[in-house]
Amino acid sequence: MELVHNILQDAWFSMLEREWSDRWAFYRNVFLVSRTWRDDISIVALRYVMIQTAQDFAVYRKLVIRRWGVDPDSPDIECVAPAARDFFQRSELHVVVSEWTCPSSTGFQFATDYARIPSYIPSCKHISIIIKELPSNDDFIRPYEPLFEFLSPYTSTKELYLLWTYTHINRYILPSARVCGVTYLRIHEYPRCICHSNRHVAGHKHDGDCLSYHLPTLFPNLKHLHLDTPYILKCLAIPPSVTQLTLEAPQIHHLPSRGHFSSLMGWNIVSALSLGLFKRDSPDAPRKKIVVNSGPDEPAGWARALAACEAHDVVLELHRVYPPVDSNTDPPPP
Repeated sequence: MELVHNILQDAWFSMLEREWSDRWAFYRNVFLVSRTWRDDISIVALRYVMIQTAQDFAVYRKLVIRRWGVDPDSPDIECVAPAARDFFQRSELHVVVSEWTCPSSTGFQFATDYARIPSYIPSCKHISIIIKELPSNDDFIRPYEPLFEFLSPYTSTKELYLLWTYTHINRYILPSARVCGVTYLRIHEYPRCICHSNRHVAGHKHDGDCLSYHLPTLFPNLKHLHLDTPYILKCLAIPPSVTQLTLEAPQIHHLPSRGHFSSLMGWNIVSALSLGLFKRDSPDAPRKKIVVNSGPDEPAGWARALAACEAHDVVLELHRVYPPVDSNTDPPPP
């Protein structure tokens, strides 16, 4: 039956890209096969929680309450019984931030009440969030506030992956909630900062509510920051708790004379170090580390980055994790 479980698990994962009705039609069809299959698909759906729509959230609420019941000590707000916490400690939570409505011309709201998710999924070992483009660039609202209100109760969840699916052109305001549990944060398509180009033309200061610059500070216990896509590091307020920075540098560039190659130019490591990135508080403090995941060859700019790291007493490691790319083929995805 382990084979059946693995097949159901793979099939359930593939449903993340499907419509919510297809996802739950699959669940229902498997549920009706037999008692064993019913138990397996129930476990899979609760081990790998996928909330992409408001309908997904509604179904999960029913599944969770049916299995564990409500917490009698929370009369004002419906919450799952405490017995569910131990189960979900081994679960993964995958959320897609996509559905929104515009009830007025001055703002928008999400279709899913993300802040209520912890009431039914009270714990998890890993959170992955896919974030679709938002319709608002209003300086007076914090569009990601519900998202961080949802994240903040997960004080025992160490790993978080924020996957923005677009290059930002809007200036978003920093949420007020803090996420204290996360120690490892991976970000894809980092939110682009435009506050100093629009408001501080003469300098590089960032507004106090700039999401792009201050985003890492929302995770006060962060130790490992992992960036998938190039971003100028001097435009990040990296908390002093961070001891490792991992940068993905796959072979996405191409020159006819060289073929596919990777580059560190987009990170501007040298400038960031000169402005204080990973500066040690004292000679006795442990050295901090930058890890570059690249292909078989050293990325462009490696020698300059290495010299700067040595000058600033920062460890720089090259991990050759990407296979060679044929010049006649497309480069691997990051």
